[in-house]
Amino acid sequence: MNPRLLEYILNGNIVINSLDVLGHWIKRFPENPDLLKIYANLLAVNSHLQAAANHYDRAAQIFFKEGQFLQGAAAKMAQWQAVRPRKEEIEAVLSVFQHQAPDGKPAEAFWKSLTTDELLDLCQSVENVCHPPGLTVKQLGEVERALNFVVSGELKESNYRMIEDQQVKFKKPIQMLKANDVFGVIYPLSEDIRSQSHIVTLKRTELVRIKKEKIIRLCRMHPDLEAKIIDLLQIRDRKTFKNGSALARKAKRYNLTTPISIEIITDIDGAAPIRIAGFSRDLSVSGLCFLTPDNLVEDRHPSVFKDIFNGHRPEVRVILSIEKMSLVISGKIVRKEKVVDNGQIHLSFGIRFEDLPPMLGGAFFALAQSVGVLSQGSNAPDHPSDQ
Repeated sequence: MNPRLLEYILNGNIVINSLDVLGHWIKRFPENPDLLKIYANLLAVNSHLQAAANHYDRAAQIFFKEGQFLQGAAAKMAQWQAVRPRKEEIEAVLSVFQHQAPDGKPAEAFWKSLTTDELLDLCQSVENVCHPPGLTVKQLGEVERALNFVVSGELKESNYRMIEDQQVKFKKPIQMLKANDVFGVIYPLSEDIRSQSHIVTLKRTELVRIKKEKIIRLCRMHPDLEAKIIDLLQIRDRKTFKNGSALARKAKRYNLTTPISIEIITDIDGAAPIRIAGFSRDLSVSGLCFLTPDNLVEDRHPSVFKDIFNGHRPEVRVILSIEKMSLVISGKIVRKEKVVDNGQIHLSFGIRFEDLPPMLGGAFFALAQSVGVLSQGSNAPDHPSDQ
């Protein structure tokens, strides 16, 4: 029996559907918790529920001993789905939870905060799913339908900001999700929330998944559970930007969509400015948010955009044209990111103007309003003259 084959069995490259064959591997590696789980899964499929529960329990004990908290919790929940536990068993496992060394992640704190009744009902609602490498598990723009805990494996999450969320603290554009991480924006529970990220598995990945409709039902049964979901998703940690890089928020802002162009002044001697066409959003006399669907502009000028990403703030000219007249205002790029607007990915720049004389600021806004579409929001005054 080649021990190297064990690696292929564990990562899913080799699938064994025979209890006898897999039983020989269990005898050879009786303390491998991942192999015990695979064997328990096969036992459950073949309706040997008590035997499956016993092997899930063995796997969970080894996971807990090795400090793999969520792997152990997932094995216990699979055990309880096979054979419903007594209340004393759940209380004993909660005690084990409390004695696990904390890893500082919200997912672990969530499971440790559950009561006996909450954990029992929750374990009956979860799904244990495994995905191969290279599988898209969440697409940008789809409605969030589930909360996911990463038990093992690795995923790549590409995050985008919705244009409506300019003031909300933003995740890193790219981040890796590993064991004990959580994803799925399901709160507020009463709203359909569109995904702002695209998630792909990089390795074979195991997830504990709870569908949103089941979470809603559980929150009705257990009123304290909703607050624990809020803490898990760290909703209370979201803050609005207060510094100058957020387009000088002290000024009144207008949700004004206006076609404009910008010219980025490069530091390369003799190089022509980089001209980009697009439109403005979130306009004030202190600055604006500029969006362009031309994502390829980064590929055409990689060195310039790398400098912006590293904190360089190049000078820029904002050009607003109407018929035979153009108005040009100087400023600096203070932020670059990618956002989603109407389902399409745009390159976004936060531009802060140089100090504008009041007359020039008023002329710029009046001209922008004459060619744009103004959406009155909570930060927009009742009359443009208030500006």
